[in-house]
Amino acid sequence: MIEINLLKLNFHNKEFSHVRDIRESVFHRELGISKKDLFDEQDETCDHFLIFDGKQIVGSVRMRSIKKIIKLERMAILKDFRTKNYGKNCILQLKEYYSKIGYSKIILDSIYSVRNFYKKCDFIEEGEVFQRVGIDHIRMTLTF
Repeated sequence: MIEINLLKLNFHNKEFSHVRDIRESVFHRELGISKKDLFDEQDETCDHFLIFDGKQIVGSVRMRSIKKIIKLERMAILKDFRTKNYGKNCILQLKEYYSKIGYSKIILDSIYSVRNFYKKCDFIEEGEVFQRVGIDHIRMTLTF
């Protein structure tokens, strides 16, 4: 299993500039999502994580607390690092971290075309397909 490290930060850390760069690269340049939709008011209160492979940053993710559920949002792995288990290992570490502080469920709204990645991480599809930023999504849940 590939080793990764997560650096927890918030919106006001100087390292948040890396999150901006990753979202712009993955969500704007690759997926065509408008720059105005890359960030929202939730960014100021969420936990943000940079994903490292020991040498370089490979991605980012934000986690938002909604009552006693954690919502995984805006997970982005840079193109050169996909299919190498960085995302899966990140989710395993996040699951462990949030379970230790009292959470037992992670939800997310997956882009429909990448839902199989989350299924490999034991998430289960719920509900109907819906549109967000012009892209099909589906709600998924992981209970632990």
